[in-house]
Amino acid sequence: MRKKINNLYIKMMILPLVLSSTLFSATYDETYSVLDSKGSHEKNVNTYMDGNFEEIIRFDDILFTKNGVDKSSEKIVDKAIEKIKKYTRDGKVLNVTLIGHTDRATNDMNEQTIDSDTYANKIQNMFRYSLSENNSTEISKDYANNLKKRLVDSDISKDILFVENRGSKDLAYIGDEPEDRDLSNRVMVTLYIAEPVDIDSDRDGVFDNIDRCPNTPRLSKVDKYGCPIDSDGDGVLDYKDRCAKTPKGVKVDRNGCPVDSDGDGIVDYKDKCQGTEEGFSVDPNGCPLKSTLKLHFNPRSDQIQIGSNDEIKRFAKFMKENKLYKAKITGHTDSIGKAVTNMRLSQRRAKATKIALIAEGVEASRLSTAGRGELDPIESNRLKAGRSANRRIEVELYY
Repeated sequence: MRKKINNLYIKMMILPLVLSSTLFSATYDETYSVLDSKGSHEKNVNTYMDGNFEEIIRFDDILFTKNGVDKSSEKIVDKAIEKIKKYTRDGKVLNVTLIGHTDRATNDMNEQTIDSDTYANKIQNMFRYSLSENNSTEISKDYANNLKKRLVDSDISKDILFVENRGSKDLAYIGDEPEDRDLSNRVMVTLYIAEPVDIDSDRDGVFDNIDRCPNTPRLSKVDKYGCPIDSDGDGVLDYKDRCAKTPKGVKVDRNGCPVDSDGDGIVDYKDKCQGTEEGFSVDPNGCPLKSTLKLHFNPRSDQIQIGSNDEIKRFAKFMKENKLYKAKITGHTDSIGKAVTNMRLSQRRAKATKIALIAEGVEASRLSTAGRGELDPIESNRLKAGRSANRRIEVELYY
């Protein structure tokens, strides 16, 4: 038994050297029969030779028995499946040929069944090896289809698999022992990996085969790898950046535009007075100039209503946090009554506001007052709402 195994091993080792030219030429023999992925019609295998290949991979023969893949070839099948899946994941374009082969057909006269009705010859024929050309063709096709099903069941697309059958045209043995014959019952698997075509799917100027960001929006600026760039280095890609020339180190929003934290209309990196209170008008440096305090007074009175306390506290907080500023407090009235009376009333209201701010901790030395009476209306005094708006306190900041 050991001698038989050793002989088989030696034959398998020297076989590629003895038959290399025969097998290689047969791979591209025009007599090949190739079924499409649906098995509906045949085409010539030489269509594979029309293009250029990045790589051609031929696996060791996968041996078959009447029950399917021989156990000795299971690792080869697994290796082929793994390799096909890897190339598919990598986006390669490939075709896989599955070429079925069988043992030699017994068409010569020496091996044909003896045509005799004698009992002895009938018994002899029962043990005589017999394989016709037609059977050989069908069996080789069955082998290839069997392997195709195995690959499809392993989630390999049937569209890249092409079944071919050679029957007994390419033998894989040189002896005539049963174990020699078994070497021809096999499927040859070959991968044809197409050479990459220069395609730029997203039209960014970088071909797909080297494009690391293949779905870049049209007209986007990209680097040499096809990935969108961030020209100003603010963390927002150019195609999303609405402010593409932001200076380096500037804090930006999700649109790539500089942030205006205090909402005064001057972006932070230009704002010399960040934290300006809401309602203040500012200069080009973002520093507050003037604001109207929303204070309420009783009619013809300089008494600040209780509902105005929050506004007093808000402005007092700003003044205490910004020690460099001084404030001029100016009172205004509507036009009801005498102008002289309104002037005096506006002055008293300004002084009442100053007193309230001092009570909240603002230094008196930083506060001055004035009255303008009815001279500077901001709304029409004909309407009740207009008169209410004109009765106001304005503060103007200065250094």
